[in-house]
Amino acid sequence: MQNSEILSGIKEHTLSNGLTVICLKKNSAPIVAVQVWYRTGSINERDGIRGISHFCEHLMFRGSQHVKPEEHARRINDIGGHCNAFTSEDVTAYINSVPCRYLDMVLELEADRMSSLLINETILEVERNVIIEEYHTYMNNPVAKAFLEFRNDFFNGHAYAISPLGRLEDIRAIIAADCREYYKQWYTPRNAVLVVVGDIDSEQQVFDGAEKHFGAIAQSAALPEASGGGIIPRPQGQRLIKHKVEFDVPLIIVGYPAPASKDSDALPLEIMQLIISQGETSRLHQRIVRDKSIAVMVGGMNHCLRLAGMSLFFAAFTPDISAQKVERAILEEINIIKQKGVSAAEIEKIKNSTLTSRVFELYSAEHICQRIGFCEIVEGDYKHWVRRLTELAQLDGNKLQEAANRYWNEADRLTLHLQPKRINPAVVGAGIFRRLFGRFLKTA
Repeated sequence: MQNSEILSGIKEHTLSNGLTVICLKKNSAPIVAVQVWYRTGSINERDGIRGISHFCEHLMFRGSQHVKPEEHARRINDIGGHCNAFTSEDVTAYINSVPCRYLDMVLELEADRMSSLLINETILEVERNVIIEEYHTYMNNPVAKAFLEFRNDFFNGHAYAISPLGRLEDIRAIIAADCREYYKQWYTPRNAVLVVVGDIDSEQQVFDGAEKHFGAIAQSAALPEASGGGIIPRPQGQRLIKHKVEFDVPLIIVGYPAPASKDSDALPLEIMQLIISQGETSRLHQRIVRDKSIAVMVGGMNHCLRLAGMSLFFAAFTPDISAQKVERAILEEINIIKQKGVSAAEIEKIKNSTLTSRVFELYSAEHICQRIGFCEIVEGDYKHWVRRLTELAQLDGNKLQEAANRYWNEADRLTLHLQPKRINPAVVGAGIFRRLFGRFLKTA
């Protein structure tokens, strides 16, 4: 399916109550993906209810006036389908994939919990215990905890500083009335996008089904402003944070401000990040892990959100190596790529691998559904997803180098050093052995 065919095949309709319906007929398999994306996430939270978006995601599976607790998932599973959900900073999405003849059933289930969710203290306590357990599991990982601390300082003063996990003290304090109010504010037709992709008879079948099940849901009043909106604070000069952690291997994170997802610089910076940090053939791995042997793992990622983002580089190394040495090595590679750019071969390789992975997504109704939903909610227009495939093919070295220089700015850099509270001699010995004999072992 060509890019132009995808765009022309996607149809959109808005119900009188404000619900946006987007669909694409894809008859390659007798399945249909049905997803409901809500414009709400941790950015809509305030102090006292940090984590409530994730809370409500759980509660959406705990029953309504017409559907018993866990019945939504049971009915989907019983017909050979699957369902799930996730909460992020900017969105909360509900995902279903079923045999195509059950489209109407899924629309009925999703419309029901959009309009008549039941929230009481008994149900709340059950989910509170589950969420607290999830929170502790995540926070018991020192690396994961480090990233939470990093983002807290990086986005200091903005809602993005707090992850969708929320704050434990808020999770313990949230009551049913808080969830009912949050649900009433954000789980409305005007704040949602229904996306259907798959083996449908026609687009009109989807629009009629949406009208049948969602059309009677009352039109919501004007949505409140997201409490976390506004200007994103930028780091003020180079900053260094140091922490002691219960971990055998030191870790370093280097971060810069990155563009919002819809920004024209997001794609070139993503490609630059892949060239410098993705996999064992990346520049960072080749120079820092393989050639210099001063780290055991190195990588990077761009975390681009609706309003802003972070461009991150990280490395793990043995305690006999100083964090400053590893940091200098990372910064050296970043500066080289900023000054000299990248080779045509590097660009071609990454463009081909990225295009290949995105083309493969076109074979999956669920992946297409997710791309449409994400781009419509986070980037403001589902067409960005398809257009980006064309933009990717047209990227050149100059655009990549310009993006790197624009965002990997030393004046905005934030660095986090994590050092073990106790040194493990065995890890130190392994690091020394690796540097002394690693090159010989590679070539033997």
